[in-house]
Parts: sequence; C-alpha cells; structure tokens
Amino acid sequence: MLRLNHISIVRGTRTLYDNVNLVASDGERIALVGENGCGKSSLFAAILGELSPETGTIDVPELVSEVAQSVEETDRVALDYILEGHVPLQAAKRELADAQASGDDMRVAAAAAHLAELNEGGIKARAMAVMNGLGFAAGDELRLVKEFSGGWRNRLALTRCLINPAQLLLLDEPTNHLDIDSLIWLEAWLKRLDCTVIIISHDREFLDRAVQTTWAVEDGTINRYAGNYSFYEMQRVQNLRLQEANHKAYERTAAHLKSYIERFRYKATKARQAQSRIKMLERLEVVEPVRSATSWRFSFSDPERMPTQLVTLEDVSAGYGEHVVLKDINLCVRSGERIGVLGVNGAGKSTFIKTLVGKLAPLSGTVRNGQGLQIGYFAQHQLEALDPTETPLEVFKRKAPLVREQQLRDHLGKFRFSGEKVDTKIGVLSGGEKARLALSLIVWDKPNLIVLDEPTNHLDMATREALTVALSSFEGSLMLVSHDRHLLRSVCDKLLLVHDGAVSVYEGDLDDYAAFVLEHRKLLQASDKAPEKTAADAGINRREQRRLEAQERNRIAALKKPLLAKLSRVEKELEQVNNELSELDAKLADTAWYGAAGPAEVADVTRRRGEAAVRLEALEAEWLEISEEIEACG
Repeated sequence: MLRLNHISIVRGTRTLYDNVNLVASDGERIALVGENGCGKSSLFAAILGELSPETGTIDVPELVSEVAQSVEETDRVALDYILEGHVPLQAAKRELADAQASGDDMRVAAAAAHLAELNEGGIKARAMAVMNGLGFAAGDELRLVKEFSGGWRNRLALTRCLINPAQLLLLDEPTNHLDIDSLIWLEAWLKRLDCTVIIISHDREFLDRAVQTTWAVEDGTINRYAGNYSFYEMQRVQNLRLQEANHKAYERTAAHLKSYIERFRYKATKARQAQSRIKMLERLEVVEPVRSATSWRFSFSDPERMPTQLVTLEDVSAGYGEHVVLKDINLCVRSGERIGVLGVNGAGKSTFIKTLVGKLAPLSGTVRNGQGLQIGYFAQHQLEALDPTETPLEVFKRKAPLVREQQLRDHLGKFRFSGEKVDTKIGVLSGGEKARLALSLIVWDKPNLIVLDEPTNHLDMATREALTVALSSFEGSLMLVSHDRHLLRSVCDKLLLVHDGAVSVYEGDLDDYAAFVLEHRKLLQASDKAPEKTAADAGINRREQRRLEAQERNRIAALKKPLLAKLSRVEKELEQVNNELSELDAKLADTAWYGAAGPAEVADVTRRRGEAAVRLEALEAEWLEISEEIEACG
C-alpha cells in the first residue's frame, strides 16, 4: 500500500502542492493528471526517494518498478537488459554467485534451490511475451540494445519494467512511441496485474480504459476522484459550477449584511442588530471565485479551393529501392473525407503516407493529384528537420518574406508563441512547442488536405484537445495516423487498414479493431508454439483465423450494443440535468430575481436545484457502472 502523509513538495520558490494525504490501495489503478509543470513527475521522484518532500512522509511498498526515461546505447543483448529489471531474479543470481565463491556447499544448495524456484525459463518466456505484445519481432531479443532506435529502446525499458514482479508500478507516459496495437495489448496486460499502478499519460482513452481512480494535481493540492479520466472531467466541471454558485451566494449575502451594517451601525435603536450582523459577517465562510482557465484553441482556415478528387492512387506499389513494402494500392481521397489509418509499427503506414503526399515516388503505378491540391503534411521527422539555430519568427520570415512582421507575430501568438517565445531558439523548445510550431506552419498554408502522421506524440492534454477541436471543424479533407483513439474517434469517419503488404478499407470501428488485435496476437502466439504446417494447411488456418476473428467481433458487438444504448441514454439525461442545474444556479445567483420572485418561487427553485443535484449524482454513478460493463466486454 502506498500512503502519502501530509506531503508538501516545493520546487525553487514555488509550492507545487501542500499537505497532501492520499492512499493507494493494493491493486488500485490510478491516473495522475494535471497541467504540464504541476508536479506529476516530482511526485514520482518523491515516491522513488529521488526527491525529498518539504514536509510529510511517504510509506512505499518494498518493491517498486518504474520505466527508465532513457536507455543507454549499450552492447548488452536486449533480453539480458530486460531480465536485469527482474529484481528477485537478479538477487537470486547474485546470492548463488556469492555462495559459490564462499565454498559453502549448504549455502550453494539453498541458493540454487531458490533460483530454480523462481523459474528463470518462465521469466524469460514472460519477457518474450511482453516483447511480442509491444511489437518486437522474433529475433529482436538477441539484438544489441544499441542497434535499436530511441523509440524502440523506450519499449525495451517498458518491457523491463513490466516483467518486474513489483507491488507498485509507476508508468510515466508509457504510451509514447507505441502504435495502437501495442497500446491495446498494454491495456489488456495491465488489467491482469495484481499490483498497484499509477499512470501519467496524455492519452485520455488509455486512461479511461486503464484506471479506476484519478488523482488530480489542482489548486495547490492533489484531489482524489473515484472514477476514470472522463468521470474526473465531468465531476471537475460540476464542482467548479457549484463553487461559482456558492461564491455568488456568498457575495450576495455578504453584500446584504454590509449594507445593513453601514445603514444602522451608528443608530442607537439598531446598534444591537448591527453588531449581530457584524458577527454574522465575520463567521460567514469565504468562498473563493473560480479562477478562469481559458482553454487554448486554434483553427485551420477554410480551403480556398476544394477539388472533388484530391489524390488518386492506381495500382501503386510503394517501398524503397527494390524493397516493396505495399502493393496494389487503389484509393481515391475525395472532398470532405476524414480517414484514419490503422496498422502495427512496420506495416507500412508511413510509407503509404509519404507516397500519398509525394515525399516518396511510387515503385509502380500512378499517383494523380487533383487540380488545386494543397497538402498540409505533418510527420514526426519534421520536428527534427526544424533548424535549431532559428527562432519561430525567423522560420516564418523565411517562409513568408513579403508579409509584415506584426502579421507573423499575430499568427504565432495563436499557437502560444508570444513575447520572448517568438525569439527563442528552436533548439531549446520542448517537443510539444516544436509540434505546435509545425502545426502553425501547416495552418499558414491553408491546405485542403491535411495529412498527419502521429501528431500527438509530444502534445499535452490541452494541446491534443485543441487539435481535436480544430480538426473537427476543418472544412477540407483529412488523413490521420495516430495511436490517440480519442482523436481518431472524434475526427475520422472512415478507417483504412495497412496489413500484410496491402491497404484496404476497414469495415469495423476502433472497438472491433481492438478485439481483432487481441485475437490476432493470441493466434500468433498459438502458431509459434504449433508444429510447422504445409502451405495448404496454412491457407486453411488463415481462413479459419478470419472466421474466428469475425465471430469474436460479432460476439463483442452483440454484448456492447445494449450497453452502448443505455450509455447514450444516460449521457443525454446527464446533459439535460446539467442544463437544468445551470439554469437554476443562474437564477439563484441573480440578485434581481430575488426581488421579483416571491418566497414560494424561491423555495421551489431551491428544492428543484437540490433534486437535480441528487439526480446528477445518481446518473454519474450509473454512467460509471455502464462504462465498466462495456470495458469488461473486451
């Protein structure tokens, strides 16, 4: 069990949070959320003993596992590096080595028995299963760590963390560099663990599916919400609305008391009453107003031209040199289409996207652009392509040399580059700031086709939400590769699947795809253990596999359908009750209304407000219960 006792953490002269008291129960799944810089990683550092709290103590379980934030380019074999993260196994190996060095046969026998009990072979098999789930190919376990790219080394670190039999698991942005397939697998894996898990992530759907409790760093403390991220957001809005209503009620009562005191405090006949009002005013609990937190928003300009057919691919083969990655691609991107692209890492999604936008010439076939096509393309490597010695303003001066500087500054200001930020060297900007700069360059060009390849990797929750809103209101066409399922659900109405060297329309939705991924992984693991088959058997197995996958998708869809209908009904009722509460709160906060309304009407509105609040609480509990049932379906 993890326990925070009166914790206060200070960074420099700033108090991140003060007098925090929280308990994480055994097996609890917790999301740790808050704005960038609020102290989420600092709390992890304090739990790990790397940072001393200003006040208070932290009771930590004996075995804690975390994901290393960086992995050195070493000559160690990948599997050996992963197994080094299994603390009991490494301790048992050290004990056996020490026993052998001591020459004590009894000690050697005991150490050998303990190592055998741990079952090193079973631990290796578990490590291989995790590697497979996170997208590593067969044979990767024998490669050297230094041979992997930075993103794949992060996956090695995550694998190393997950195989450690910890009582407390700390995951700081575990979804970075994962594709949707690996993300879906990770969710399923975490559900099987019996330890306490605390997750920092900007992926709201991952948090919704992976946690049951939310710790929110806000207002100088850490508050606990008994629900996932969506429940926390809903409850937070309700709390803010109630706080604002209470503040207005306080101001109204305080103003009335002050008015009475000023009028009668110096009149002998009213002196006692005035003194009584003064004491009432002193006892009146001050309710602070809600601090307005303006959400950052931006938008894509409406396209100046919109061809009916933007890009057409006819019998296209895509790849590099003589290596064909994808073949027989036939696709037409039409006006107004909003397409999401699915597929595992290495399936060829980026190859497909680069061929579509003209960054990669097709090996065969034809890519035909519509007249007036204007593509806005975002790729991960574009962040590295930005000149680190330039400033954001210099980038735009070079891009638009004839435009007035103030106009360029105004445009950058829409993307939170204002004041000194416009003159800051790109080399010292964060990944999120570089991503915002890349987005600002796309917006400037007024594209009619936006193509985004993993745009959210470096974005915080607020920027992801701003991007979601901007893409939802964009009038042009869109093609999106992303592991952020909330973004895909919100902005895409058509899905493509890049799989087995082909690009095809995917008829299901993201929930169907999740079921497909998990079933496909199970079948792959089963085939790895089975003896070799003939080509004819393989064909039969593939047909059987597709039949089983379709059967599983239908089963899950049938289970979810009535639950999704119930959830939709509850969400509509929630919206109605929230609207009713807003109207009632507006009345109760309006001082002029009290003069026009009679006592009976005031009492009626107050009663209705109380009933609505009770109904809201019941609906929120029902919403959470239905959401958990849907999640349990698979």
